[in-house]
Amino acid sequence: MVRLGAAAAVFVVVMIPLQAAVFILSPPPSTVEGFFALFQDNPLLGLLDLDLLLTLDYLVMIPFYLALYVVVRRVAPAWGLLALVFGLFSVVLLVVSREATFSMWMLSNEYAAATSATDKAALLAAGTTLLTLYNGGTFATSYILGAISTLLFSAMMVRHHIFGRLPGLVGILTGLTMLVPANAGPVGLTIAMVSLLPTAVWLILLIPHLLRVARETPTGQHDRPVAATTGGPDIDRRH
Repeated sequence: MVRLGAAAAVFVVVMIPLQAAVFILSPPPSTVEGFFALFQDNPLLGLLDLDLLLTLDYLVMIPFYLALYVVVRRVAPAWGLLALVFGLFSVVLLVVSREATFSMWMLSNEYAAATSATDKAALLAAGTTLLTLYNGGTFATSYILGAISTLLFSAMMVRHHIFGRLPGLVGILTGLTMLVPANAGPVGLTIAMVSLLPTAVWLILLIPHLLRVARETPTGQHDRPVAATTGGPDIDRRH
């Protein structure tokens, strides 16, 4: 599981610049009509503009959260479990909030085939509802829960000297930047873009440590609450 978590971190690091490039090169439309036109012109770009990559990122974070829990629970089982729960709920809420990703594509096809003004108006109303949910409280809650999970895991890393201080401190910085949801207006969007840098650095710092834990822990040991291979709470002080 720890090795899989490291692989998940690598995947997210690779996805971060791709997501940023999509947003910069093709900013999402601001209207339902704009999304309908985009899907008719380029369905893949429409999916990307509606967070297809972000959804994949969050799903891939599941083994990453589990890997952090496996490590942290050795010295702080209750806090580790709380951080894991927040992280998993963050994933669930994000996936729920991205209903528009594929549904908007379906509506755009129906809109293009519609012949009456009444049908078109109804489809535009449905699209407006999807965008409202897409930018609504469920996404904001998911974002904040992810921030709290990151803060808890990172605070335990600092408190119990897991992987040294640097990954934990960078993780705390990452969590703090995530406390402002990306849908909180221009300020939230700006902070979200800025948060990509510490997020990438945090993951890059954690990858070699997770791989080291995976190599040094014998098969079957990951599920035990006490890590005999780490020498107690001071897990990997070398960095």
